[in-house]
Amino acid sequence: MFVFFWRRRVRRELETETIIKKLKVEIGEMVTALNGTTERNIALLESQIRVIHEQIDKASKVAGVLKREQEKQETVSQVYSSLARSKPLTLDVEVPGTENPVIDFESLPIRDKALVLHRKGDSPESIASRLDMSRGEIELIISLHEGRPQN
Repeated sequence: MFVFFWRRRVRRELETETIIKKLKVEIGEMVTALNGTTERNIALLESQIRVIHEQIDKASKVAGVLKREQEKQETVSQVYSSLARSKPLTLDVEVPGTENPVIDFESLPIRDKALVLHRKGDSPESIASRLDMSRGEIELIISLHEGRPQN
């Protein structure tokens, strides 16, 4: 009987050691699986961080371009404001049969050329093509000189 209890006790201890070994193996496998998952998650996060850095760089470049464009617009605005405040054009259109001083058209500033051609009756399109400017620029010069709103 003693032998029977002793065997039983040894079996239980062996079962306990077997169970512990199985648990250790299973825990080791779980740790390995968690490490693999963690590595994948870290790789995904690093990828997303790279994408965010690229987007920030792109946004910085766009902001720089927008700032330069804004500065250009401010410069253009100042030029047009100074055109609006400039002295009125005092050139008269040459009428046949009257005595007018001869004015060298090519030596005139572009603004004055545009206004002279406008006074002669040329259309904004023809003035723009002759002076190598856009129609909008010609219309702006004319409207600023005449003191009326631009169309």
